[in-house]
Amino acid sequence: MSARVASLSSQSCHRHLGWLRPALGGLALCFALGLGCGDSGGGGGGTGGSHQGGSGGLTTSGGATASGGATIAGGTVGSGGSVVAGGSTGTGGKSATGGSTGTGGSTGTGGTISTGGAADAGGTNGTGGSSSGSGGSVAAGGSTGAGGTVSTGGAGDTGGTKATGGSTSTGGSTASGGGSGSGGRSAGGSGTGGSGAGGSSGSGDGGTASAVPSAGCGKTPTLTNSTTNSKATPITITVSGTSRQYAIRWPSNYDNSRPYRLILDLHGYGGTYQETAGEDYFGLWTPSNNTTIFIALSAVSTDWRNGDNLAYVDAVLKAVEADLCIDTSRVMLEGFSQGAAMTWTLACSRPGIFRAAVGHSGGGVTNPTSCQPIPYFGSGGLQESVTQTSQTDQFAKWNGCTISTLPTAPTGGHVCTNYTGCPTADPVRWCNYDGPHTPLPTDSGKSTSWMPSETWPFFSQF
Repeated sequence: MSARVASLSSQSCHRHLGWLRPALGGLALCFALGLGCGDSGGGGGGTGGSHQGGSGGLTTSGGATASGGATIAGGTVGSGGSVVAGGSTGTGGKSATGGSTGTGGSTGTGGTISTGGAADAGGTNGTGGSSSGSGGSVAAGGSTGAGGTVSTGGAGDTGGTKATGGSTSTGGSTASGGGSGSGGRSAGGSGTGGSGAGGSSGSGDGGTASAVPSAGCGKTPTLTNSTTNSKATPITITVSGTSRQYAIRWPSNYDNSRPYRLILDLHGYGGTYQETAGEDYFGLWTPSNNTTIFIALSAVSTDWRNGDNLAYVDAVLKAVEADLCIDTSRVMLEGFSQGAAMTWTLACSRPGIFRAAVGHSGGGVTNPTSCQPIPYFGSGGLQESVTQTSQTDQFAKWNGCTISTLPTAPTGGHVCTNYTGCPTADPVRWCNYDGPHTPLPTDSGKSTSWMPSETWPFFSQF
């Protein structure tokens, strides 16, 4: 249609300028034709069209330059100036503002950072956002996962999950990864960092800021330290007229001004302190990384039904806290089989003394009938006669959690799950595995146990 208008305009121009031919001859004719091809007909609009990316309208000859269409979606094209008959140059029309400038999408912000989570101290995998910022906006990475329920092999619910960093945004720069995950529930707990794809595993020694130092802080130790786990050195103590033994190991870089977490380990029926120490204190010596002092206890004649075990543990704690720098708010228990059942008795008979307890396949000692809330982690295998009902449901009830049927381990594997509805300070966690009666089970095809990667984050969150 623009071609037709141009043709009609040209013909009109020739008719209007006919009177000039006799007077001016060829020169005037050329000049008039030049004006007619410029912007005749009262200043028709320049043909701009819509151009992606803000391409402007066409420049009109003989008039002012029309400013282009809008950024992103071309916009309208400004009309050129009109021509005054007689050859004077018309004033250009006002510049067209081609629509508002297209913004490249708002900045995508990642999810919030969780700092909680129940006993897992970790959680379901946080998926980084893949916000697509068109036009150059920067997509911020996804949220860092923390908290949640199911985990395997230390991932997932334990110490917080790995946050997956944000993906590259289209039309903009690469999205930044999620921020560092705050692992566990309490300050300094084991967490899973964010920072880009995958993130790195965090570690910590939670609770030192609110430590309650024992009388041994600032003193030079007089107890005997077992410097190797394979050959633990016994310490003898007399309780209710009976000679009892235990072994202790503290970090090689022990600092008597720093209050340490203390974990008491109880062997199964037929075992001794040597067995527990020889298994690296249920596999936790290495992951504790010089943050914790361990004690391996011993039953009378290898049976926790013998002797006055409450008085025995009281005496051991009294001696150790008077000699070493212990954080008395972080004294914990871990036991296997009959030793696990003994942790139930200790935790419930001495409320307020122990911060958390772990029991593997407990049984063989009479169960408590009541208990003050305490964080508890239990485990049991499909190839033995223990279930969540006999292990962790009792603590879930005492802690006020919701009791429901928890997931069963897959063939050759394991699954760990938090009870829901527990108080934040008193989580309960159950790990089920396809295996026999053991405190250090392995998944099919694996040579090392996954259990320490679950129990250490559980302890270290406190």
